[in-house]
Amino acid sequence: MSVKELKEALQLNGTHFLNVYFASSVREDLAGAATWPWEKEAVSHLGGVVLNPSYYGMPGHTNIMIHEVGHVLGLYHVFKGVSERDSCNDPCRETVPSMETGDLCADTAPTPKSKLCQIPEPANDTCGITHFPGAPFNNYMSYTDDNCTDSFTPNQVARMHCYLDLVYQQWSQSRKPTPIPIPPMVIGQTHKSLTIHWLPPMSGVVYDRAPGSLCGSCSEDGTFRQYVHTASSRRVCDSSGYWTPEEAVGPPDVDQPCEPSLQAWSPELHLYHMNMTVPCPAEGCSLELLFQYPVRADTLSLWVTYLSTDSSPALFDTVIVLENQESVHLGPFDTFCDTPLTIKLQVDGKVSGVKVYTFDERMEIDAALLTSQPHSPLCSACTPVRYQVVREPPFASGSPMVVTHPHRKFTDTEVTPGQMYQYQVQAEAGAELGEPSPPLHHMHGAPYCGDGKVEKILGEECDDGDLLDADGCSRACKLEEGFNCMGEPSLCYRYGGDGICEPFEKETSIADCGLHTPKGHLDQWASQAYSSQEDKRKCPVSLVTGAPHSVICTSYHPDLPKHHPFTGWFPCITRGKRPQDERTEQSEDSLEKENEVWLEVCFNRPGVATAVFIFLTSDGLAPGKQRPTVTLYVIDVSGSNHSLGTHELSCQQNPLVINVTPHANVLSHHTTSMLLNFSSPLVGISAVALRTSSHIGPSAPHNCIPEHEGQNHQGQSCVHRPCGELGSCVPLLLDHTDMVNCTSSSPGHMKCAITCQRGFALQTSSGQYLRPFQREILLTCSTGLWDRDVSCMPLDCGLPDPTLVNYANFSCSEGTNFLKRCSISCVPPAKLQGLSPWLTCLEDGMWSLPEVYCKLECDAPPAVPNANLLLPNCAQGSHDVGTICSYECKPGYYVAESTESKVRNKFLKIQCLEGGVWEEGSCMPVVCEPPSPVFGGMYECTNGFNLDSQCVLNCKQESERLPIVCNKEGLWTREFKLCKNLQGECPPPPSELNFLEYKCEQGHGIGAVCFPSCIIPPNDPVMLPENITADKLEHWMEPVKVQSIVCTGRRQWHPDPLLIHCIQSCEPFQADGWCDTINNRAYCNYDGGDCCSSTLSSKKVTPFAADCDQDECTCRDPKAEENQ
Repeated sequence: MSVKELKEALQLNGTHFLNVYFASSVREDLAGAATWPWEKEAVSHLGGVVLNPSYYGMPGHTNIMIHEVGHVLGLYHVFKGVSERDSCNDPCRETVPSMETGDLCADTAPTPKSKLCQIPEPANDTCGITHFPGAPFNNYMSYTDDNCTDSFTPNQVARMHCYLDLVYQQWSQSRKPTPIPIPPMVIGQTHKSLTIHWLPPMSGVVYDRAPGSLCGSCSEDGTFRQYVHTASSRRVCDSSGYWTPEEAVGPPDVDQPCEPSLQAWSPELHLYHMNMTVPCPAEGCSLELLFQYPVRADTLSLWVTYLSTDSSPALFDTVIVLENQESVHLGPFDTFCDTPLTIKLQVDGKVSGVKVYTFDERMEIDAALLTSQPHSPLCSACTPVRYQVVREPPFASGSPMVVTHPHRKFTDTEVTPGQMYQYQVQAEAGAELGEPSPPLHHMHGAPYCGDGKVEKILGEECDDGDLLDADGCSRACKLEEGFNCMGEPSLCYRYGGDGICEPFEKETSIADCGLHTPKGHLDQWASQAYSSQEDKRKCPVSLVTGAPHSVICTSYHPDLPKHHPFTGWFPCITRGKRPQDERTEQSEDSLEKENEVWLEVCFNRPGVATAVFIFLTSDGLAPGKQRPTVTLYVIDVSGSNHSLGTHELSCQQNPLVINVTPHANVLSHHTTSMLLNFSSPLVGISAVALRTSSHIGPSAPHNCIPEHEGQNHQGQSCVHRPCGELGSCVPLLLDHTDMVNCTSSSPGHMKCAITCQRGFALQTSSGQYLRPFQREILLTCSTGLWDRDVSCMPLDCGLPDPTLVNYANFSCSEGTNFLKRCSISCVPPAKLQGLSPWLTCLEDGMWSLPEVYCKLECDAPPAVPNANLLLPNCAQGSHDVGTICSYECKPGYYVAESTESKVRNKFLKIQCLEGGVWEEGSCMPVVCEPPSPVFGGMYECTNGFNLDSQCVLNCKQESERLPIVCNKEGLWTREFKLCKNLQGECPPPPSELNFLEYKCEQGHGIGAVCFPSCIIPPNDPVMLPENITADKLEHWMEPVKVQSIVCTGRRQWHPDPLLIHCIQSCEPFQADGWCDTINNRAYCNYDGGDCCSSTLSSKKVTPFAADCDQDECTCRDPKAEENQ
């Protein structure tokens, strides 16, 4: 019996008690396990603590229960940010105590996992050397032996109290409200009054917590919120018990959205055999979610946490289930795996559930939330929490003020300007009072955060007039990361990556301002580059030289080389052994490793290195693989190499900055080149920069290389000026300059300040503009070498970015230089809106802001045959995208998509789509079901089985020849019945014809049914056209399998046994990743796509049969991309 089965069998109350289980089936290496408070099982019979009796109470393990209860109350291990992290770039990595990283407690210092009762030794890994002062080795949440652990920290205690209030309220019989977590805030002030506002109690419960009531699910406006109560699916569940519909019950609990999880429902059948996925059937995979209390609903939120395909829409139908069992089809929806899909419901009646349909067999759904309309009857009997406002000095009455304001506001009119006041708020429920909130101190008349005025004396960095976070200015009037704010009240905007270099980001933003060189240093880009993997046409290594063409970095995906422009160098990967330089052999001490890709870059000016910058185009991170690394060596003027260690590559840290200062062995040498060894061939590099110190002592060697040195380990040479050639500096002569002002202190040293003419900008020798666009620069010459090679070139804004105006074309007949203009025109059917359709190239190298935009609109929708338009304003033109027009199908007609459904929909809705065209829709005439085959040849119809068609049975009795009519509901007015005096039987089906035999347990009389089977298995009986036999059947033909034949009223078998043949059955291995030749035909759905590279996630066809001929293994599916 598993632990889960044990809990299911015991069904212990987990809502009011913490259950502790002793189970020997826990993995032997695990002393205990606990349920996190955010998991949906936390307060169910599946929650609690499980302890291994093999460990419990044994020496060194006496505090296991305390440790596991800590987990139940929300505590992580103290080593979470050090030993429990994915990489050096993991956002949870903890380097200093923090409430935002590691175990989320600011009074537990970072520490690695250890069983020793002492401060751990320093660690040296890919993240560098780390010391652990103040490590909490005696904390209960460490792995130290129990004779050493003896305490929790105050932050940990506070965190446990939070979860007791948030999740485990019903462990206590008290109705005492939870505390209000932060001080009240001033939101208004006049000469005679002061208004304060406060948050609700920490639990979020704003009503009296009466035992057994539903008020804990009610919000202040009376909306009732509930998660799924029961769930079911027609899809067979995985035998492991994972991914069952029950995983969608309760609140969401998937830890990492967009990654496969075991805590969500999925149609997936095979947990451990991912290539054994069974596709969803023709009607799709479905999940039915039911809520405990039917309500008049306002919104439905659905947590779809994983999508395996890019197919659109993700949900091809969403059906709302009403209390009276009626259904409302909402149609398809697109969704994202990292954001819940919230649907505004406008349905009549009470909603009790939802059914969702998908063709993505690996989709995962974690939870669904149904929110009622305000003032739900389920909340009508709830008594709101009251609040007591306590003031010092006290109010005139001497008692606290009792407040019942629904939005938690209180205006104090007993105030005196200049008087200091202290306010605290307590929640009151029944006869019990919660703990007072932290105090607010405010002098009446003084400025406050939220008044729209930035008061530097109060430490305010901004004030946007509200108390909201995540809008650039926090509730504490502090600038939020990535934002800049201006004016009063503050207007905030994101500045990073907008292409504008603002003064405050010159030293920090490489994306907007380029590489900032601090005083006393020299930055230089690689001037030469060599690689183990180079093809001058496909992957030119010269792309690494000079400034980066782009600072955009992406992780690896299979189509990256195909779709990415040449913004950097990617290794050219070839099959077989990597080509080696014919001139050299790899020595034993070579820095290049056989399984690594190397890149060597050279610099014009050797110097004492202080930092290295590696700009990435791709960090090479492939799904399911370890994060790639680079091992860096700097090579000095003597040819010796010095290691700077191994470093992880991540687009989040682009460029990778390696500080050379800790490496004392490098600081005494002049670096001339660098060797980079990459652990993955998927890495892309756009540039490499070297920062050197410009303070060179008198004993320092000159910036030259002896003639016999300077070759790299592959024999290629970094070209430098030979020693003995001490150059002198001469003033620069540049074209298109306004000013060149040069000063010299000696023949070998000179500085020149250069200013380009208006309309010109500084450009490097590689043809790239300095970023941001610059007209002025100070150049330094030392021993005849200038620190930068620049020129003044005509400023060119380049073609306008398409995102500048969506759905627009730009025409730049005048060119794209300074003050030139480009016109804007809209791509039909978008229409131009605004004043001036012109963009002008400005002095900062950017285009002027557009004064027009292209609005996508739909003209009047097309007439829908057999339907009446319900909204007259739809007949007019100029409809915004998203506009919906409704039609009602005329009697006898139904919406086309519902003709195959049992519920026939008369109302058609078409939407104005993003392309400016209307969604297609039509009304089809109703068609009645054909009579049973037993009536074959016994009736005549005036118009087939269409609306108003009259069918008459060919019976002798006049009373049996009454017309049977197909009505507008798609039903026959009378039932088809065999003529009363009809007698006789069909001849026995031919035995062994076409290798078939028939089982006729009902005999051969009229209405009798026989079941065919093939004599030679495995074969299926199918119906083939005349003159077609099994050996003439083509792969594209799709015969229909025959389950039975029936003796009709005309004493003939239907279908005709002469047309029934045996063909080979399909193997039960469709969509398993192997191309089975037997299944590569239309009858077997072309093996579920296994024989076409375009329908395989691996993009590679793997034949199952070793002797499969060329035709059998080809992609035959006419719908596949290869055959379009």
